[in-house]
Amino acid sequence: MTDSARVKYSLDKTGFFAESALLLLIQAILFRIIGCWGVWHDRVNFIMLLLLPLVCCVLMGLCILLLGRKGFFLSVIPVLLGVVFFVYTALGLTSWTETVLCILLCLTVAVVYTATVFGWIHTKWLLPPLFGLPLLYRLIVLDIPRLSDTVNPVSFTEGMQEVSVLLILAALFCVGMGLKKRTPAAQQAPQSVPQQAPQQVPQPAPQPAPAPQPAPQPAPQPAPQPAPQPAPQPAPAPQPAPIEESTSADSFWNESYSPSLTLDPEPWDPAGDQNADGDGHA
Repeated sequence: MTDSARVKYSLDKTGFFAESALLLLIQAILFRIIGCWGVWHDRVNFIMLLLLPLVCCVLMGLCILLLGRKGFFLSVIPVLLGVVFFVYTALGLTSWTETVLCILLCLTVAVVYTATVFGWIHTKWLLPPLFGLPLLYRLIVLDIPRLSDTVNPVSFTEGMQEVSVLLILAALFCVGMGLKKRTPAAQQAPQSVPQQAPQQVPQPAPQPAPAPQPAPQPAPQPAPQPAPQPAPQPAPAPQPAPIEESTSADSFWNESYSPSLTLDPEPWDPAGDQNADGDGHA
């Protein structure tokens, strides 16, 4: 199967199933610590019954929180470690039939989960029943009859460890339900909105080469101005000829016929005139 045919899965850490898985894993850690308290005196049981399931729960929680969007296929590491833990617990069962069935189931989980998260299986719906059916089987077929057995009651440590196993199976069931297909960017369908063709930027028209500038011509010299001519003076008016002195004859003629005005030094007295008339003549 080529890489182009693979399907990638993601898990939203803010989704309901992811948050439920985280809560169940935290509770599984608490019940596992309580149920295995004091087991550290036995090194094998300390590693296989306490340390290994704690590491599985912590790694799965980190994968959900940090690798949910991309790289969730790395969650196969805690799942494979969990398979080792379940195989070890199955070896302690009293019935060989149950032991074989449990080992076969663990191997099936390892193969199917790995093929799913790596995209070789194109559906996630094999994972929920793969974890949900063992959960129901342990709860209904094994745990309820053991709890109702008053002859051989279940011890406190065994009960805490069994609750821890049930919580781990429930968390894996939530992980299988929460997986979503993530289509690679190269395989995404083109959007229906037509993309506009890139507009070509108009190139500026080539500028014509500048015309050669003519050589500077010398400035024309101003023509010499003619010297100013004095304005012509008007000719003097002819003087009248001097009047010749009249001759003696003319003087005589003029004196003879020119009236002369004389003033009487004495004033005119009208009373005197009357007296002269009365006497006859003055």
